[in-house]
Amino acid sequence: MNLRSRPSFFAPLAAAALMSACATPGTPETSAASPATDDPIHRHALVRQAAPAPEWARLRMTLNEATRNTPGVTVGAGDAQGLKIEIPVADGFASGSTVIRPSLAAALDTIAPALASEAGVAIKVVGHTDSQGSEMVNLRLSIDRAEAVVAYLAGRGIAFERLTADGRGEADPLTSNATEEGRARNRRVELLLRAAR
Repeated sequence: MNLRSRPSFFAPLAAAALMSACATPGTPETSAASPATDDPIHRHALVRQAAPAPEWARLRMTLNEATRNTPGVTVGAGDAQGLKIEIPVADGFASGSTVIRPSLAAALDTIAPALASEAGVAIKVVGHTDSQGSEMVNLRLSIDRAEAVVAYLAGRGIAFERLTADGRGEADPLTSNATEEGRARNRRVELLLRAAR
C-alpha cells in the first residue's frame, strides 16, 4: 500500500492543534451569554468610548474667566457648533519667525488647562498674517505659526489627535492693512473649537 497517496490520519489533528496554538491564550470564547464586549480587558480593542459632548456655555465661561487678565484674547459668543478664541500675535512672534514669544506663551498657558480637560473638543488652530511681503510667504508663515501653536498646546497636555493646524495668510483681515495698527490687529491666531468626531 502506498502511504503517500492516502490522506493522512493525522492531518485533521494537526490542523486542530495548529488552530489551538494560534488562539490567544486566556481569551474566553464569545457566546450569547458572555459576549466579548463584557471582557473588560479586551473591550478597548472593540469599542472606543465616545467623548462627552461639549457644554459650550460652561466652557465659554471657563475660558472667559481664565483669560480675564490676558490682554487682547477674546472668546467668541459661540453657537451650537462651538466657539472661537482669538489671540493677537502682533508681539507673539518676531517678524518672519515661528518661535513663540513670552506674550503668546502666556496667553496659551491661560487657555491650555481648560482645553486639556475637554476630551470632547477638537481644536483647529488657524494662523493669520498682515499683508506685508509676499502672499505665498505669508500663507506658508501662517501655517508654520499655527503648527508651532499646535506643538505648544500639545506640550501643555492637550491630546495631539485633538489638534489640527491651518493658515490663511493675509486672506482674512479683520481690518485694513493700510496702518500699523490695522496690520497688528490682523496678525492673530484663532482657535476654532468644535465637537470631536
